[in-house]
Amino acid sequence: MATTTTSSIKKASTVLGGKCKETEENMKQKMQRAGCAEYKSQRVLIPRARDEGDDVLMVGLNGEKFYFLRGQSISMPEPLAEILVNTGNI
Repeated sequence: MATTTTSSIKKASTVLGGKCKETEENMKQKMQRAGCAEYKSQRVLIPRARDEGDDVLMVGLNGEKFYFLRGQSISMPEPLAEILVNTGNI
């Protein structure tokens, strides 16, 4: 059975949306696994990507992956916000 491009995109969006939700629900545990048990949070706006069609931004910290939806203002740990600033994503 062939998979159409449209259904592939919907499937990817669902998977990435689930990863964003999982990041939000398990932020403390993910930060502990990344070696940052103590951290402050800060509010940031993750802008939509102009050139990319991707609605989700992945941030890696010490082998742990964090997923965030673009175009939203969210509270995130300062170490992750610093990575986004240093990489030019915010």
